[in-house]
Amino acid sequence: MSTKITIASASSAEYFHFLQGMVLSVRDNPQSKDIDISLYDLGLSDEQLAWLSGYVNNIVKPKWEYGLSEKSGMHDPFRAILAKPLLPKYFPGYDVYMHLDADAWVQDWSAVETYLKSAETAALAITPEIHRAYANNYTSSNEFHDFVVELYGGTWGQEYVTKYSYYPILNAGVFAMPKESPIWNLWAENVRVSLAKSHHHCIEQAALNLAVFEHPELFHFAQPDKKNIQFLPATCNWLCHQSLPLFDKETKRFVEPFLPHQPLGVIHRSSDDFKDKKSAPIYTTDGDSVVCNLKYKEGVYDTAVKSVEPEKLSDWQGRGGKKY
Repeated sequence: MSTKITIASASSAEYFHFLQGMVLSVRDNPQSKDIDISLYDLGLSDEQLAWLSGYVNNIVKPKWEYGLSEKSGMHDPFRAILAKPLLPKYFPGYDVYMHLDADAWVQDWSAVETYLKSAETAALAITPEIHRAYANNYTSSNEFHDFVVELYGGTWGQEYVTKYSYYPILNAGVFAMPKESPIWNLWAENVRVSLAKSHHHCIEQAALNLAVFEHPELFHFAQPDKKNIQFLPATCNWLCHQSLPLFDKETKRFVEPFLPHQPLGVIHRSSDDFKDKKSAPIYTTDGDSVVCNLKYKEGVYDTAVKSVEPEKLSDWQGRGGKKY
């Protein structure tokens, strides 16, 4: 019996331009023909939903979970943030769930294959925010550590700052998990507990990290005969807020900044600063530069329903201009 797989995401009307690129980057690969796409609808327009119906298999509106409501003081998109651990509930019947944030897109299908292959045996396949080019190792190391301290301190308390503030962050924007993984329940329970302390914009990311790090008795990182966690390379979820890629003119692909310039699999346009600027000079492997916006097909989608990135995106996460 074949494995039933869905790729999940979420979007509002505001982020439809990003979502459209992500969906097309999946569907333009023939390998996706037997993979469903499932979507949390956060206020998409009728026209947008009509276009999506040709590409997406399931669309639902997530509820306010964990006893919350629209009166809880959280911006509407948080419905999807908090419902990430509940994908099997909202989209039942799949063996493996892969999540792609709407502002991520697939450049090389091998990254998707790596996530899905890992989820066949692992409890979770996810990419840590680790790479030799990432700013959190260098110019932004203090700022990044302050963010991690704020994240764990605000959602869990000083004990967790002491334990995990020097651990890498496992980025919850792209991951894959089998339906029977115990992490789903651990993750959801962590979200429920931490909501009593904070409504931090990365609350689900902290909850997922702790679901992994707090249970070494359940998950083994280096024993292939045990249920393990697969930590995938940065090329499987390249975080543009940590480092902009290089562009290879010959192959017309975005690659790692340093030799051997490995092609990137999933490009996660996670930089709020870059979204504000819309585009910027990107260095090339031959020492030149080209102006890019780092979107799928540079944001030019040959579709009946046209979309444009809003001139100014709302700060619904409440970052207030912070990088992290």
